[in-house]
Amino acid sequence: MSVAIDRPGAAHRPRVILLSSAVIVLAFVGQTAVLPAVGLSATIPLVLTSVCVLGVALGSRTGAVDGFAAGLLLDLTGSGVLGIGALVGCVLGASAGGIQVDRWRWSGLVRVWLYTLAAVMVMTGANAFLQGLGLRASGMWFWLAAGSAVCAAVLLPLRDWMRAVVR
Repeated sequence: MSVAIDRPGAAHRPRVILLSSAVIVLAFVGQTAVLPAVGLSATIPLVLTSVCVLGVALGSRTGAVDGFAAGLLLDLTGSGVLGIGALVGCVLGASAGGIQVDRWRWSGLVRVWLYTLAAVMVMTGANAFLQGLGLRASGMWFWLAAGSAVCAAVLLPLRDWMRAVVR
């Protein structure tokens, strides 16, 4: 048996790349095409919650790379300043790798929810500031908070499956 497989935290890179790409693309399609088509708001941060869960499941280095890729994808298809989403996604994925989880399915749920909500708020605030727009209190913030909580509650139990796929 090789030394790389014996180390804790070792993973097969092609599997990690395939899993991360599939999760990010599915979350992106869900956020930009499926949710608006069924009448839900596109402000539900499915992509950033997926990045946070990938960071929890696969570690901070993989989370940072996934966050950068997902943020860049959101930047290229959105109307914000290019690079803000990539930077926020990178920091989100790297910081999510430090969330301590135990055997309980939803351990770390509140921290994943808060990290995702903070990332969305920073990304929205930075884009508004750099574009010269003001922020206003609206119902959008409620849907962001509720949507990220639901996404975190649905996606977080999948972290054990994600770890099993890449091992």
